[in-house]
Amino acid sequence: LAVECKVADELEELLREASQVFSDYVRCSRDPQALVIPRIEKLDLTMPEEDGMGAAGIWDDVRTICGAATNTWSERFLYKLYASPTPIGVIGEALVGLLNNNAHVFQASPIGALIEDKVGRRLAELAGFPDTAAGLTFPGGSYSNMHALMVARNRRFPELKRGGFAAMSGVRPVIFTSAHAHYSIEKAAVAAGLGLDNVVSVPTDMAGRMDSRTLRLLVEQAIAEGGAPFFVNATAGTTVLGAFDPIDEIADVCVDHGLWLHVDGSWGGPLALFCADELGGYHLGRADSFTVNPHKLMGVPLQCSFLLMRNGLAPMRDALGLGASYLFHGGSPDVLDDVGDATMGCGRRPDAIKLWLAWRYHGTQHFRHRLAAARRLALDFADMVSSRPATALGHWRLAATPQSTCVCFWFVPGQAGTQPAPSWGNATRLVCTRLNSLGHVL
Repeated sequence: LAVECKVADELEELLREASQVFSDYVRCSRDPQALVIPRIEKLDLTMPEEDGMGAAGIWDDVRTICGAATNTWSERFLYKLYASPTPIGVIGEALVGLLNNNAHVFQASPIGALIEDKVGRRLAELAGFPDTAAGLTFPGGSYSNMHALMVARNRRFPELKRGGFAAMSGVRPVIFTSAHAHYSIEKAAVAAGLGLDNVVSVPTDMAGRMDSRTLRLLVEQAIAEGGAPFFVNATAGTTVLGAFDPIDEIADVCVDHGLWLHVDGSWGGPLALFCADELGGYHLGRADSFTVNPHKLMGVPLQCSFLLMRNGLAPMRDALGLGASYLFHGGSPDVLDDVGDATMGCGRRPDAIKLWLAWRYHGTQHFRHRLAAARRLALDFADMVSSRPATALGHWRLAATPQSTCVCFWFVPGQAGTQPAPSWGNATRLVCTRLNSLGHVL
């Protein structure tokens, strides 16, 4: 007992100091003059061979790390489709670390399993999925997308699970994705052994949305050429333009040809879940699977990604599970099944706790307001770009009307029309490089 109290005392002392150091860091980071991208000086990053720093000296190291880290707490941090965490998000992250539970087996993390099940079902409900739906967390959207593809592959070609491609008898699986889709789909195709040559890129319209009529033609062409189409990836919020593919039109193609429809909403998914009306009544309910990353638009700390499955976790267990008896002992009427057997991995964090805690803290309406406000800001900013008067140096040009919170624009140097289009990107790249080198926005 004395030893255990000593551990608790040490934790109390560290947390007391951490509270002050962390809050001071956030307070400084929120200053309008604070650098977003710091200038890293020479740092001593060696690990001591003998005695360590201990509590007396470790906080200097913590402050050094904070000073050298990209400042995600700044209101001017707008990098790579995610933003600063919320205070309750930091508490959630600390709680997951404190518990140190492994969410692969129910008994190793019973509360984590219950929360993951509850949050997954609530997200699926918002997506318009049936009561059979369920969801699991993964460390990022790429892993969620990969698992969706692997499940769809083994469902369509069950002989692969045991016999591999040698058992395919010359069948050529083919998948389809938008030309503007995230590269994780192609990465997943490589991991699944499908090969990049069997990933068909579907053209988009001027707004960046997948052309469903061309998709139908490409699917029919692949069949005529002896291919076996089985998977279509649609995107809810593309990486560059923030476009939302027309799900209903794509779903019609999938139904007609028996294809699995996955929707990658890694970025724009929260908008589709909480603000569908503002997107013209965007519906996800016809998808077979759906990826959403609360660590992007919802302020949950990295990493927190959900893969939602329309027909629950049974298809995942059938496609990926091995039922290792030394680890997975199955469920009982009183507990949930061990979910680790439904994934390609083993050890996993109960990251759903972070989203659940933030959801309990803020409530559903908070996320609706947060996302709607972000979309309004994007539309207002787009109007500013469009209406900004030209100068002798050049003018700003909007690439497309925002469909989400992403605003794409160029700075066009010189008089309008006097510079070729390729130079617009070069000029914008120089502006971005200059901005990042300064480290802050005035």
